[in-house]
Amino acid sequence: MNRLKLAFIAATALLATTAASAETTTFEDDVSGLTESQMETTVEFAFDNGLFFLFHEMGHMLISEFDLPVLGREEDAADTLSTLILLEMDDAVFDKALADSVEGWKMSYEAGEEPDLWDTHSLDRQRAYHMVCMMVGKNAEKFRKVANDLEMPDDRREECADDYTKAHASWFGLLEKHVRKTGKEPGFTVSYQNPKDKNLSDYAELVKVSSMLEIVQQVAAMYKLKDGIKLTASECGDANAYWSADDRELTYCYELSQWYTQAMAGTFQQEVGDAGDVRDAGSARE
Repeated sequence: MNRLKLAFIAATALLATTAASAETTTFEDDVSGLTESQMETTVEFAFDNGLFFLFHEMGHMLISEFDLPVLGREEDAADTLSTLILLEMDDAVFDKALADSVEGWKMSYEAGEEPDLWDTHSLDRQRAYHMVCMMVGKNAEKFRKVANDLEMPDDRREECADDYTKAHASWFGLLEKHVRKTGKEPGFTVSYQNPKDKNLSDYAELVKVSSMLEIVQQVAAMYKLKDGIKLTASECGDANAYWSADDRELTYCYELSQWYTQAMAGTFQQEVGDAGDVRDAGSARE
């Protein structure tokens, strides 16, 4: 049984457990009114976006661990590297993670949560377009719908093939000597910490059941990294993920899964509300 199915089963079990309690959890409130299909889509969406964030931070990890040269902003470089690595896996799970991440950036900028212009990150809208450019550059047909949803012009899509080829040759050329072909896998310390905020407990359980850190560990083990890197999931007080070069620790924040769950669930709940408004308006006219 795949990890996403396990996560959905866990989500259903969590709802059954909390329903009998006098206190409702944030997760129960967040998915209130969703059908089983909508809840499954919501759990997958949060997982997919979280996975991209983890691979973005893994990009920072590889840059710092191997002292890779970066021309331009490192945040942009990490976006490109993580997208290329996910595409290189040529796996439906990773392809879907990329597509849902593009949708996640759309939700972010449509919600008015763009970073400041002086921020180290590009605007969320730019990050979405850049990801899609790499995706259609590798396989225009496979990712046609993603590009269509973002209304990417045809002439830009054609240019993306060259952009992808150059980025792929540059990054994997740098990484080639660091690929582990033989020998023992690097030793990682994987830790899912219990959150102090009880409203994050269900999210912590979902992150753990979906084995998000282990997925990153398996891909990172392809490289000749030194032992001792820590992969940690924890409460952070912020919906984010971080790589600390000094501590050699990649941290995933439970609040990130919470944010994407709320965003997707909110979309479904808004659709129900809009449908109700239409029905009410029709009744009033009658």
